[in-house]
Amino acid sequence: MPAQTAQTAGAVPMLGAGNLVGATPATLDAAFGHPALLRVDGSAQVWLYHSPVCGLNLILYPDASGVPHVATAVPDNGDAARCTLSLEHPTTAAALEQPAAS
Repeated sequence: MPAQTAQTAGAVPMLGAGNLVGATPATLDAAFGHPALLRVDGSAQVWLYHSPVCGLNLILYPDASGVPHVATAVPDNGDAARCTLSLEHPTTAAALEQPAAS
């Protein structure tokens, strides 16, 4: 019997810089929450996420069945891996906390 992946087991999939392309809105919502901005431009959707580290622009286009998928991911800091990590829910929440006084 084949092993279940995190996605088929119902867990939140881990998105990294290398696997944003092809991600669906449901996957993005599970990993990052709702985007700060969602713009529809013809058949394309532009999703913008912000963290203390970066901004990430995702451009989604529908496939043949009409389901949008990420076609391009553009971080404004030039470091897709660091940007993606900073957007994941636990990291983002921790980054927004006030630093402890030393």
